[in-house]
Amino acid sequence: MNKWSIEARAFPIKYTPFTHNFWVLTDSNNNIIDQIHGLAVDPITRIATAIGNSHHLLQVMRDSKIVWSLQRGQPTIICITDHEIEIRLRWQAAINSMSAINALKLRYPNLWQHLYKKNSNTIFNTIGQIMGFLMLPPILPTRAPGINLVISQDIINQYLYKQYP
Repeated sequence: MNKWSIEARAFPIKYTPFTHNFWVLTDSNNNIIDQIHGLAVDPITRIATAIGNSHHLLQVMRDSKIVWSLQRGQPTIICITDHEIEIRLRWQAAINSMSAINALKLRYPNLWQHLYKKNSNTIFNTIGQIMGFLMLPPILPTRAPGINLVISQDIINQYLYKQYP
């Protein structure tokens, strides 16, 4: 059987009790095929960074080779395992939403604002809901500021993955 998976993962933020949560797509051999993150992006250079400030934009980024986020033993939950086609359809719903989220040109919060402003964990929650995963209670047992917020309920409704019988 060609079973693929979508995983929720958490990258522990050094010197804090908090995590940066993100999505991983794996194939039937557990190879990482893609990742989706909320990251700070410089609006001029378009360079993404893990930690930013209000000079940066909060953007959805995807890349299978974001190696800094992958750590041995990091909190990981397999949210769904199914046939490749089914998993790719869910993943594609997330990809389809990226341009709409990025077009909002939201500012990345300053470090002290992460507890109450939209941040990378908000993107994790929003993308998860688009793929059909409910976030409450949180699927990862981590402390992730911003996880209870959504980028836009309208975007979730517009791009929501719909399973066809």
